[in-house]
Amino acid sequence: METLWTGILGKMDVAAGPAPGDAVAYTLKSPQGPGIGMNALLGRRLRLEYTGVITCIACGRETARSFNQGFCWPCSQSRAEADICIVRPELCHYHDEANPCRDDAFARSVCFGPHVLYVSLTSGVKVGITRRPNVPSRWMDQGAVRAIPLAELPDRFSVGKLEAELARTYADKTHWARMLKIADPEGDLAGVAEEVVGVMRDMGVEGILPDAERIEYAFTYPVLEYPRKVTSFNLDKDPLVEGELRGIKAQYLIFDTGVINLRKYGGYHATLSEVS
Repeated sequence: METLWTGILGKMDVAAGPAPGDAVAYTLKSPQGPGIGMNALLGRRLRLEYTGVITCIACGRETARSFNQGFCWPCSQSRAEADICIVRPELCHYHDEANPCRDDAFARSVCFGPHVLYVSLTSGVKVGITRRPNVPSRWMDQGAVRAIPLAELPDRFSVGKLEAELARTYADKTHWARMLKIADPEGDLAGVAEEVVGVMRDMGVEGILPDAERIEYAFTYPVLEYPRKVTSFNLDKDPLVEGELRGIKAQYLIFDTGVINLRKYGGYHATLSEVS
């Protein structure tokens, strides 16, 4: 057995293929160096082993349990990037004197910057939001096969309120198991995009992108075979994942024995090996 990588699990780096139709490139990051390209490991039998150690992705302290994909309990309660408004930006409380933002500098650098509202095709058509610098990586992180940006708003709270209003009519969540089972999900993305634009115009939304910028992005994922049934590994119950790597989509590794969402295990120390 050959050790390929040792480090701390977290979100893999993603990069769109250099040419249309090329697969998204995934890199498992490492604090010791450039990390390891995961696409090259397709078709090989691998072993991912959790060592039993978890360190907080914010403060670095060792913790018996992680919260919100990698924080220790104190950081989950004190860090701005772990606050509820990161998941539900319409609940932003920056101007609430009784419950002020946890970190003013974080808010100004992250929340008070341009955000994009989009529609994407993951397990189906959905609406979503992301910071402007995260276009297009956010869509690859979600496993979208296609996406169209529709509007740009000046801050996270504004775009969050808009998404929450649209979510009354349009889906805003991905069915992760369905997303992992199909290469080409059904859905009229272009039709929904035009419909959402019409709704936003009726709402008087400022920031709708011009036609020339509402372009469709397309993504292909490095998958040799999609699973017929999705079984998820749980490192907290079994620290060993082993199987032939059959694909990578969103932040999931797809083995012939099950799937694992690496982002879920942020802060977990692990070793990746090839089984001979």
